[in-house]
Amino acid sequence: MTIKAWHIDEEWQEPFVTALKARGASAEAIGQALGKVDDALSASGKKAADHFGDPKAYAAGVDITGSIDGRVSRIRAILLAAAGLIGMFLTLWGFTGMVRDLDKIAGMPPVLPFVVGLVIVLAAAVADTVLGRQADMFQTPAGETEAPGGLAFVLNRLAPWIIVALTLIGMLLIWIKDH
Repeated sequence: MTIKAWHIDEEWQEPFVTALKARGASAEAIGQALGKVDDALSASGKKAADHFGDPKAYAAGVDITGSIDGRVSRIRAILLAAAGLIGMFLTLWGFTGMVRDLDKIAGMPPVLPFVVGLVIVLAAAVADTVLGRQADMFQTPAGETEAPGGLAFVLNRLAPWIIVALTLIGMLLIWIKDH
């Protein structure tokens, strides 16, 4: 196995790689981007800062669509949304039993699915927020700081919190119906 010796200044390369990782680029996409930079520097004989300018600005223009990490990010987003929905249904099921003053639902006290569901729905929303771009449904195109369109913003940033809001609205409607 041959290890590539890059002709890229370390002071330029590190912020470039960091910016690509922040956008969700896979190791393969980062390696390809570094290869293109290295080839251009080898051909021109210039330093990276002179040839490409600011590494973060240049990294923002690198195309990372189709990256393996993009698919992983989408899978994370779908799993977190599914967990949020399961949590919502458990919460509303348990809350309905509590409001109707039932002793048991499916052989357990209604407070159990209520608490478990509430923890799941909140944990899914918090996890999605903490993961940020690592759990996005839509990936950021080259040169953009956010995926374009209102739907992308809603699915990437607000979807888990919309599930939390729907859980609260559902609880309110159940309480109004039974009181």
